Amino acid sequence: MPWQEDDDHNQKLLKALEALASETGAIERLAGAIDNDERSRALDRARQGDKHKPRQSLIQATTLSRWIKGGLTNAQPHKKRLVYEFLKRSPEFATDIYRPEGRLPRGFLAFAAKHSERLGKPFDKDLSKLDGAFELYRPAWTTPERKDRVVISKLEIKTESGFTRFREEQRYTDEALHGALIDDQDEGAVMFVGAQIVFLGIGINGEGMKLYAATNWFGQLIDPRPVTSFSGLAIGISGRQETPASPFIAVRSRKTFQDIETAAVSITDKRIPADIRKALRGETPSMGSGLLPALAQKFLTG
Repeated sequence: MPWQEDDDHNQKLLKALEALASETGAIERLAGAIDNDERSRALDRARQGDKHKPRQSLIQATTLSRWIKGGLTNAQPHKKRLVYEFLKRSPEFATDIYRPEGRLPRGFLAFAAKHSERLGKPFDKDLSKLDGAFELYRPAWTTPERKDRVVISKLEIKTESGFTRFREEQRYTDEALHGALIDDQDEGAVMFVGAQIVFLGIGINGEGMKLYAATNWFGQLIDPRPVTSFSGLAIGISGRQETPASPFIAVRSRKTFQDIETAAVSITDKRIPADIRKALRGETPSMGSGLLPALAQKFLTG
């Protein structure tokens, strides 16, 4: 989020400056770096307009030191903005304000900042009850023309600092695909959208995408106990072929994420529980009615 003249931003800026002041010479280096930064000068020129001569110095080290000692109440807002915006994109001064731009287009970052309240809404709900390792079952995407094969992948969900993310992995040799080695990894965000839990991930090579929309889950998101299973529809995007949605079921595993074995197997394989087999075949009226509680009971009782 860009600089705003409010208590939250003032406190963040002051805290960042105080942290830098603990390192000898850091405040002087910061003032010099801002002076030599073309983006900071462009920001200052835009504020002044064409009628004013460019400043010889954008910010003095003595000014920063005065802020640290006396607070930001009487500091000039445009100077605070210069310092804040510089720290936000400066890896040389890695304060809590720093937000790496990476390869994201500046236009996207500007759009995200402008619409941050709306874009942040899917992340408002606490999804930490999903945290843990799951075994995920869905029709085998490697042989879409067949209905008798299932992929078992492993899913890890983590919540840190209010953000829930996931990682899905599948690594196996698919004999039905000429013995091809499948090594597929996706990472992404978990959101709560329209009363559904949505997983949106991008392949580790940046070329594919996965979308899981869970419409049913067993366990309340506000319950002391963790969610033990969830189900819904999945879409995988890769290449130019059509990607119809397919059902999926995820069940909390007693194994660690590292120990879960992934595979593409026959739907009659013993690794596919009978109730999951029926659900993937469409033989149950709803993946959410009866199935998920039954799976949860198996997890809880072993």
